Amino acid sequence: MAVEEKRARIEKAAGLSQAGSRLYEPYRALGYIAGSIPHSIQYRGQTAFITTSIGRSFHVYDAEKINLLFVGPHFDHDVVSVLSIGDETYASTGGHVVVCRRGKRVDELEAVNRGEINSLVQFGDHIIGISEDNTVVIWDRTTRELFTEIEFERESFAVTALVHPSTYVNKIVIGSSQGTMQVWNIQSRRCLYEFKTMGSGITCMVQSPVIDVLALGLLDGRILLHNVKQDRAVMQLAQEDRVTALSFRTDDVPMMATANSEGDVALWDLDNKRVMHVLQNAHDGVISSVDFMVGQPLLVTSSADNSIKEWLFDGNDGIPRLLRQRSGHFAPPQMIRYHGDDGRHLLSAGRDQTLRFFSVFRDAQNAELSQGSLERESRVRHSRMSELRFPAITQFASNTAMSRDWDDVVSCHQGSRDAHSWSVERKALGKFTLESSDSSIVRAVAISACGNFGFLGLASGVIEMVNMQSGLSRRTFVGHTKAVTGVHTDACNLRVYSTSLDGTLRIWDFSSGKQLHCINMPSTPSHLAVYRESSLLACACDDACVRVIDAESTRIVRTFAGHRNRITDLAFSNDGRWIVSSSLDCTIRTWDLPTGYMVDWFRVESVPVSVAFSPTGDFLATAHMDSVGIFLWANRTQFADISLRQINPHTDGSTNGGVAGAALVAMPTTAGLVDDNEQSNEDVEMDTVYLAPEQLTDNMVTLSSQPKSKWQTLMNLATIKKRNMPEKPPQVPELAPFFLPTTTSVEHQFDFGTSEDAAPAPSDPTSSKLISVTSESQLARILYHAHETLVYAPVFEYLKTLNPSAIDVEIRSLPVDDQLKALKTFLRATTCQLKSKRDFELAQAYLHVFIAVFTDIIKANARELEPLLAELRNELQTQWATVDNLIRYSACMIEFMRTK
Repeated sequence: MAVEEKRARIEKAAGLSQAGSRLYEPYRALGYIAGSIPHSIQYRGQTAFITTSIGRSFHVYDAEKINLLFVGPHFDHDVVSVLSIGDETYASTGGHVVVCRRGKRVDELEAVNRGEINSLVQFGDHIIGISEDNTVVIWDRTTRELFTEIEFERESFAVTALVHPSTYVNKIVIGSSQGTMQVWNIQSRRCLYEFKTMGSGITCMVQSPVIDVLALGLLDGRILLHNVKQDRAVMQLAQEDRVTALSFRTDDVPMMATANSEGDVALWDLDNKRVMHVLQNAHDGVISSVDFMVGQPLLVTSSADNSIKEWLFDGNDGIPRLLRQRSGHFAPPQMIRYHGDDGRHLLSAGRDQTLRFFSVFRDAQNAELSQGSLERESRVRHSRMSELRFPAITQFASNTAMSRDWDDVVSCHQGSRDAHSWSVERKALGKFTLESSDSSIVRAVAISACGNFGFLGLASGVIEMVNMQSGLSRRTFVGHTKAVTGVHTDACNLRVYSTSLDGTLRIWDFSSGKQLHCINMPSTPSHLAVYRESSLLACACDDACVRVIDAESTRIVRTFAGHRNRITDLAFSNDGRWIVSSSLDCTIRTWDLPTGYMVDWFRVESVPVSVAFSPTGDFLATAHMDSVGIFLWANRTQFADISLRQINPHTDGSTNGGVAGAALVAMPTTAGLVDDNEQSNEDVEMDTVYLAPEQLTDNMVTLSSQPKSKWQTLMNLATIKKRNMPEKPPQVPELAPFFLPTTTSVEHQFDFGTSEDAAPAPSDPTSSKLISVTSESQLARILYHAHETLVYAPVFEYLKTLNPSAIDVEIRSLPVDDQLKALKTFLRATTCQLKSKRDFELAQAYLHVFIAVFTDIIKANARELEPLLAELRNELQTQWATVDNLIRYSACMIEFMRTK
């Protein structure tokens, strides 16, 4: 059985990796905090750690600041229970209990093949769990082996909870959905006592600070404090809805906290047997755990709304305040966009009616943008917080140009006639509610490049421009006959672009509001994206095609077809070269604008609803229909050489007729990059790596791949050598002898003739002992061989292997005897290289050095070299004319774009 499961896991991993994506690598998932599984708190000295389950992994947080410390491995199945003991974390997943240490998998408890194991509980040196087939399974924690099993009949006793009463040796109390309890001795596997029914199913059980007394949470909302030794009820309390969690305060304050499935926490005064306070809307989902920290007035709650909260009791009234929290979306996000130009932050709007701020690198900076004092208002109105929030955001836009001065985000909401401004700086709702001028629903929003103006696209077809500083309307753009689906502006506040359900794309004058152009699209555009640096517009149309429009020529320049269902979102890459689109067909495709080809695609398990490309080009962010997180994909072209090739987009997601479709790629996990033992995309199609040819066509003048500094140094080598020549040290003047010799004459005169120290006269050259030796250089030998074979390519191949100094020496060392054979062959080789239109700049540099060295010889033998020089000159003029035309054309285009 184990072999078959292992084989199935291997086949699944192979199916997920398949060919993979050539451009994107799964990096990590953002926004996962907690799930519907109860958390586990572990104490190490004075420090507490909180372990939460998040789908197929788990997180370990520091309880002091709720900082993420460790991320567990990614399992094949969901984690249904977690338990932390010492340095070890026990995670139940797929019917197995895995042992992890510091986020790494180290061992596994003995398998029992009884389905999922729920409700892991520590009992001394044992670990107890409730299996899916209604069996209590007990392991020895030291040996990892199965200790014993206790089976129950589901019809008469369906196990729901268990607890170990303090001071009871080898005994546990087991509760059932029928409302009865049993006391068992795990050593003898005997039922010692069975309690009468409590009248409702037991949902949770906790040991109270008093020995022999257990707290029972029931399905009908009652809380019972029951003395198990005397089998009598000590206290009975009641709350609304079923009890999901219980906890007692342990700092000498008689208080109990209970939670329900509506997200409320009730605080009970046990001395007076009454409710002290109810934290209404403490969470937006079922509260899975409540725990008082040992010896501290601090309550920790976690919920299925993807949040952990800490409540501090620092007042005399016993009412806690929210001390700190860590939260994410509790409903899937609908739209994500990068905020700012540094690529470090994301904004996300979800179906949970919230707008959230995420940091790509520091999870502690994640926050929800506040919509006001909803908690206080919900208490006053006696309503849920979800009823007071704004409707779900359908579209938003942000710009950081004026973030320090006024609001920098504007959003429109589902079915709402108002748009709202937000301030990311304050993490709160902005100052203005932007009402539509004709009371129609706001369908699209945008912010100008300068950050001063916001744009509202209305369902009536009108586009309204408002001032972000004052919130006042400044201008309207009238022309569309149906609802606006997208609005954008250019980089210089000259043009406004809009799309509508009337099937048109219109270009407006920013200053006057007049319509400049109207482009009838082949299909109704549903999404609009703009790359401001090049004035390119991308429209996602209802026929599942992406169309690219040049705003200058107002023409459709590219049409990308291939998606098999409606396109949900699209985005330009940071350099404007790619367009990334997502669709309901579960594929994410990358289109290359210069070539017009699809260069990458991959398929995911969940439908992607939004994509965003990082302004720095390092990540692609995606949001999916049934996931509350945001997924980051690393752009592999940032750290590897990736060759792009055309991919046929008109294939389905399978393999038909030998044509491979999009590969199913595993989603990023909170643990980061994939494990080392998983297959990496670096091995994908390595045998078919595309290598660029040296020359694309024979009619194209091609430069060499040599660095520019090489031929520049060669042309200025004499200047460089002169500049780098060391200065001569100052020479000490020669000292005259102390006694100057005199001549033998009557008058006293000094003898300035030859002294003993004078240098000897130069000897006859014919008597020199040095022998003059002449040798033939390597370049000369190659030239002589080329003269015989008429193959001149090896001449330049050899010169390209030398450094500038060696090239200069080789050219200067060419022999000038034997009727100038070496010089003539060099001229022929240069002419041949120019005719091949390769290494254009190297041929020019070598020829420059050659002429500078042999100018006198060329002049003296002009008549003999004239045919070769004439042919070389004609070829030079032809090639330079081509290059010169290209340079002048490019310079004119740059000047035109700069002045335009």
